[in-house]
Amino acid sequence: MAENRQRLPGSWPPSAGSLSVPHAIDFALLGLVPVALVAVFTLPLNYREQLLFAVSDPTLLTAYTAPFVHLSYEHLLGNLLLYALAVPTGYVLSVSGGRRQLYRWAFVTFLVAFPLALAGLQFVFPRERILFGFSGLNSALVGLLCFMVVSHTSTHLSCTLQERDAPALLFFTIALITVLSIPTWAWMREIALVSAGSGLLYVGSLLAEMGVPTWSSVVDGWGDGNFELAVIGLGVLFVFPFLAFYRTSAGNAAIFDLYGHLLGYCLGFLIVYVFAVMVSPRVS
Repeated sequence: MAENRQRLPGSWPPSAGSLSVPHAIDFALLGLVPVALVAVFTLPLNYREQLLFAVSDPTLLTAYTAPFVHLSYEHLLGNLLLYALAVPTGYVLSVSGGRRQLYRWAFVTFLVAFPLALAGLQFVFPRERILFGFSGLNSALVGLLCFMVVSHTSTHLSCTLQERDAPALLFFTIALITVLSIPTWAWMREIALVSAGSGLLYVGSLLAEMGVPTWSSVVDGWGDGNFELAVIGLGVLFVFPFLAFYRTSAGNAAIFDLYGHLLGYCLGFLIVYVFAVMVSPRVS
């Protein structure tokens, strides 16, 4: 695949960066989630409590309904805020990078399959607890954003960067997550160093393969807001750990499940990466 790394500026299809045609179905789909979260929150408290997922008494129904349930305004608003940051940004990046259909496919997959998958993975640590809230699915959508940042950058801002290099960005964000969420007595420094080191090794291997990029190859697509859009995507991506991992508790009415957040983030990225890079490269 090395022959595909070099390209001329703007060599991807012209439609990859076009936002001129409104995608009504996509907008309706993306807007459905906050509407559903608010609608569920308006239900009586005793009914919402029946939709929570209990690890000690699991059901398929509650595994799916729990992510859409919030018991406090703070928990709901926090998830709506993260959704409002990550999803529109990721969607615009996907359109710009020619990956709109991939984004839609991933978005629907996360909503349909991830509630059950994340609930099932909770049994790795079987202990009595109650799980609810959209944080795990939000984290998966941020993992999707991570991939789309690299996709957009490889399309508009770099002649050598490819989507297959996206794990480097994942490693750097995991290093930040480690510093924010893991106590110093729990191998925090070691895990952070391994994560950051993995990202640096990935970047180093890319530079060794392709050489140090020239200035012109880096800035070939800086016009038309492409650079600013990439910066916004990176900004949201690096704000995410502070919103999802900085605290260990969200109050009496919510469980701040760091394990579920990390699972969602990593799985969201990995599933999109494997499909896009290894199974079906550049499905636009």
